[in-house]
Amino acid sequence: MNSEKFGIGQPVRRKEDVRFLNGRGRYTDDIDMPGQAHLAILRSPHAHARIVSLNVEPARAAPGVIAVLTGHDAAADGIGLFRVQIEVPARAGTPPLYCPPRPILQTEAVRFVGDPVVAIVAETRAQAEDALELVEIEYDMLPAITETGRARLRR
Repeated sequence: MNSEKFGIGQPVRRKEDVRFLNGRGRYTDDIDMPGQAHLAILRSPHAHARIVSLNVEPARAAPGVIAVLTGHDAAADGIGLFRVQIEVPARAGTPPLYCPPRPILQTEAVRFVGDPVVAIVAETRAQAEDALELVEIEYDMLPAITETGRARLRR
């Protein structure tokens, strides 16, 4: 076993690092085109919680809002799951690493602080962010699991 190549905590080289480290990267926030729309994401403030209710109608009615997308909307539109951007290679002779399916927006529960729940597109960034504050969401807090062994038992 080559623990230097496959050990926990080893860096995974990313293709985009060099251009960003040398100041030649372009971030989406650097783009400013006439008439562009802006996206804001409502993310979970909780480490683990069930989504009890979600009302996005006040956000849909907010000034400048073009679209409000929930996980149910994403599924109905066939948007699907997050794709794995960088595959971590498995050790030679072992099966590929398991990648659990991740919905693009959560509908039933959130599993980490920052888990995306609602996406809002508006004419300006300020309008998109203001509309986020109008989303009415109720969570039922669940215990957070911080130990790998215990997480495996909670499937």
